Amino acid sequence: DMPAGEDVTLDASQVYKLTGRVLVTDGSKLRIPAGTRIEGTGGTSAYIAVAQGGQIFVTGTAAAPVVMTSGLANPQPGDWGGVVVCGKAPTNRGATAQAEVSDLTYGGTVLDDNSGEIRYLRIEYSGAAFNSEKEFNGLSLFGVGSGTVISHVQIHAGADDGIEFYGGTVSASNLVMT
Repeated sequence: DMPAGEDVTLDASQVYKLTGRVLVTDGSKLRIPAGTRIEGTGGTSAYIAVAQGGQIFVTGTAAAPVVMTSGLANPQPGDWGGVVVCGKAPTNRGATAQAEVSDLTYGGTVLDDNSGEIRYLRIEYSGAAFNSEKEFNGLSLFGVGSGTVISHVQIHAGADDGIEFYGGTVSASNLVMT
């Protein structure tokens, strides 16, 4: 887990092996530049989560998207969890609720809450399942606010939903599920 206030920028020339949870805590920032590759293994234990007050900046480009994929030799849907973002925007679950995956709190009253930006991101072979009622999606947006930018996201060969919105006020554009 990233300590509060930490600001980490990944190096696009490295391939990152995701084998456990990366938690962007309240007040922390995770920056993932264009061309970065992250390879996940470990099923439900391998995922990236942004807690309320944390921010993620995926700044891919059309020519150099950020790719989060399986790290296995023969990739299959569900090889790793996916990306979870928990914001402070309203939901229909009351004041706050617990996220289905990651057990983080989400929701609130901050319409323009800003969890960062996700641009030109491709998520592959995600959606690991705990059971038939509890599973990761490619991208799970829990109470994400309108201050967050989400555009040009592709979810490929996921085991559950490509993108799932749990309330929130974020406007996302250019989303593709294959």
